[in-house]
Amino acid sequence: MTSKLSLFSRFVADMHGVCREAETDVAQFGLERLRPILGFDCAWYGWTRQHNNRTTVHASSTIDLPASFASFWSTMENQDLVARALRQDRSKVVLYDRHQTSQTDGMIDLSERYSIRRWASAIYNRPNRATTFFASVYRTNPYDQPWTNEDLELLQCAVDHIFLAVQASVGRASHEGERRWTTLIVDPAGFAHLGLANSHTLLRTVWPGWRGERLPKPLLQITNTPGTHTLENQGIVVSCEKDRHAGTQSELIRLKLSMLSQMDRLSNREQQVARLLASGATHKMAAQALGSAPTTVRNQTQAIYDKLGIHSRAQLIDLVLREGGATPE
Repeated sequence: MTSKLSLFSRFVADMHGVCREAETDVAQFGLERLRPILGFDCAWYGWTRQHNNRTTVHASSTIDLPASFASFWSTMENQDLVARALRQDRSKVVLYDRHQTSQTDGMIDLSERYSIRRWASAIYNRPNRATTFFASVYRTNPYDQPWTNEDLELLQCAVDHIFLAVQASVGRASHEGERRWTTLIVDPAGFAHLGLANSHTLLRTVWPGWRGERLPKPLLQITNTPGTHTLENQGIVVSCEKDRHAGTQSELIRLKLSMLSQMDRLSNREQQVARLLASGATHKMAAQALGSAPTTVRNQTQAIYDKLGIHSRAQLIDLVLREGGATPE
């Protein structure tokens, strides 16, 4: 018989591999691989922020549970004995049994509604951080045996590996042309759930006095506004969009940040003109390509030179190539 330790070793190897695949739900993949090892029937996992003796779930998904599970849980969050225990001690797995002595009406309602008989939860322990990843696994058969100490140790280790794999997935360098982005996953209040370590250097460069896990104020002001924002005073470009990878029910936001380039100082049309001219087009050719007049293109060319602080076509070509602006053929 294959031992649980051997199966878990394969699980870890799988997690190392899957974090390189862009479109995979890394957390779901990990829990599905974990299910036969620990023997659970269903699961709930996602991203939380713990604050003011509360646990707020900002993104989550379920495995073999109704979609209503998360919304129902939110109605009894203040009675969740498991969440309460995890807030008090993040370092150990917390158990719940439907027939244990300590109960609340909310725990009873949740257990009966979703046929949960045994429950084990673990979080990734992030000292001095309010945000974290959690996974709760459930057994629905009242005759199943309790989890062993080995099971609980494996669950905690699995949660740690899943978090690290998701973090590695988010932390992969993002490129658009030759631009390099750093990625942050934040909640609507601006607290970072993922990507803070990789973005820390950029944030501290732009805001030397910034500390903590909540975004600097200028970023907070645009976090909930989709689109690309140029913060010229701070010298960065920020792209904001709803994150589609953190969970099937999610209010998390994906921010991509990059230092402002000289080309970012041009309007979209000026960038088109610059790339055409850098590719060797004359003013007349550029005008034809853009459906404009040669005089207009000449005026735009002068505006481009003024904004970029250059004086010749050769300097323009050098700048476009250096900043990764692919020139049209």
